[in-house]
Amino acid sequence: MYSESAVYKRTVFPNGLKVITEAIPYVRSISLGLWVNVGSRDESLESSGISHFIEHMVFKGTANRTPSEIASYLESVGGILNAFTSREQTCFYAKILDQHLEKGVELLFDLAQNPLFDPSDIEKEKGVIIEEIKDIDDSPGDLVHDKFARTMFGNHSLGRPILGTKTTIQGISRRKIVRHTQRYYRPGNMLIAASGNLDHVKLVDLVALHLDQKSPEIVPDGRRKPIFKRERKVYKRETSQTHVCLGVPAKEFNDPSRAAATLLNSLLGGGMSSRLFQELRENLGLVYNVFSYLDFFQDTSIMGIYLGTNGRNVKRAIKAVLKQIERVSNEPLADYDLDKTKEQLKGNLMLGLENTSNRMSRLAKHELLVGRYISLDETISSIDSVKADEVVEIARELFQKTKYSAVVLGPVADGVLSVFD
Repeated sequence: MYSESAVYKRTVFPNGLKVITEAIPYVRSISLGLWVNVGSRDESLESSGISHFIEHMVFKGTANRTPSEIASYLESVGGILNAFTSREQTCFYAKILDQHLEKGVELLFDLAQNPLFDPSDIEKEKGVIIEEIKDIDDSPGDLVHDKFARTMFGNHSLGRPILGTKTTIQGISRRKIVRHTQRYYRPGNMLIAASGNLDHVKLVDLVALHLDQKSPEIVPDGRRKPIFKRERKVYKRETSQTHVCLGVPAKEFNDPSRAAATLLNSLLGGGMSSRLFQELRENLGLVYNVFSYLDFFQDTSIMGIYLGTNGRNVKRAIKAVLKQIERVSNEPLADYDLDKTKEQLKGNLMLGLENTSNRMSRLAKHELLVGRYISLDETISSIDSVKADEVVEIARELFQKTKYSAVVLGPVADGVLSVFD
């Protein structure tokens, strides 16, 4: 029987900012995140990459701190400060000792509310991010995922690279940056999530001290739901391996079938004992790396599979993947395999939640995706309740031949995509 001793609490300020916490009294750390509900999905074609650009720029100085002061403020007391941008969120986060909570809150709000956006720094940072784009371009194992997103989502903004392109980055101006932050960096579009040895009321009081107490300003939800169109593409390149991504549209995060889909993902490609790993690497020796994944967004998701192999073996490797999918979609799932996958999934979840950073991210993502906290007990119960035929049913529903999109990147022979016909 699994149980959790952490205490979840939630407060919403009159201006819309939410504070959600999970108190864990037996640790000494606190993971603290300031989440802004904006990412590459919210950008126009011309401003592609601007959310990620802003994430970089706030570290270049605020009205209260120089870049070096930002870097040393938490590091000087053993803390960690960082940030990331995804397709739907931007997050600034800190991991600190519990005694330094006030320092963490003050710094995160300084970054979000008082960035300078100095024009000379903007020009310098363009060069930095263009080098980051080149780095992705030189890493085919990463680049194939960007190509796959474009293939799955087409012209929808979810299909654009989070970093933008060299052209769009060059076109970013201070005026565009300020306009973007004024639109999205509002309290009603922000969330504070924290996990660790903390007191919820104390955190709320600290947030109130630093929060820009404006009246509610709701950011219009301009996100369009993507319409998937099956597409398969080959990008020929001289690389050491050929990289393959294939997948299908899946369900929303709050769909009742989520637990069954998560078990399906784990069964197919969730580790060394998964069917794809055992077949393609251990039995056939075709790959070094193969895995499946579920990527959830506000209103949709993708179930994808990645592998890297020799260009001569691409067809054989894809056929092996499709054979395993056909098997899980048509053969009854043995009780032993179901129970083993459930225990693996629950074990991975429990081990991940020993890290306060993972717990903080889980809090935030639940709030942003479904607007409520999903307890560990509820998650475990949903996994335990899945029946074998439900896993087979969701596999059959998702992995229909007419739904597959795919990208192959690297040295490959013509006609490789005929394997899907």
